[in-house]
Amino acid sequence: MKRIILVLTLTFISLSSKAQEPSFTIEASQLVSDFKFVNSDNVKQNPDYQTVFAGSYGIGYRNIFRNNVIFKAGLGKRNGGANYVYDGMNYSWRLEYAEAKIGGGYILKRRVFSPYFVLNGYYGYLLRGTQILNNEEFNITKSGILKKSDFGIIGNIGLNFNISNFISAYAEGLYLYGLGNIEKDSGQTSANRSYGITLGLSFNLTE
Repeated sequence: MKRIILVLTLTFISLSSKAQEPSFTIEASQLVSDFKFVNSDNVKQNPDYQTVFAGSYGIGYRNIFRNNVIFKAGLGKRNGGANYVYDGMNYSWRLEYAEAKIGGGYILKRRVFSPYFVLNGYYGYLLRGTQILNNEEFNITKSGILKKSDFGIIGNIGLNFNISNFISAYAEGLYLYGLGNIEKDSGQTSANRSYGITLGLSFNLTE
């Protein structure tokens, strides 16, 4: 982990020295969350799980370079979870993650509206988790049923709108694909899945 952080830091410093449009960003997302689940018999049960509405928000750094390449990094909080009904029993999971992400992409720069795409890698740490069985609530964080670490990729397709020389707004469609197994039970596999819409503001850091 220390090596990864060091590499990312050196990359950030190198890119910043060639930066053209560094900016500070704030954003919020409306998400539809679900699990990809494989049981101990190696049977996928994805259709049995129902999506839940969740959200995320965060702050970050964005840089658009002279060759239209985008660099993004951010910190924030993301919620997730799913519902499941089996044999008359209602199960519900609600997960809250602290999240760090970093990635890059390309923007087709225009005077007002500029389309772009970004691919991020993310790491999430479980801050709080609950499981509801009918009307009874269990604390996942204390019981240790799920792993606290999660990682994966997030794909974003967006449109940037220049409000002024210093402020721009953007809207993104996103898809989160968890690569880590969040189950502690070695016989089962669960991974986070989410898709949604992000709205954000970007404030230029240079004139």
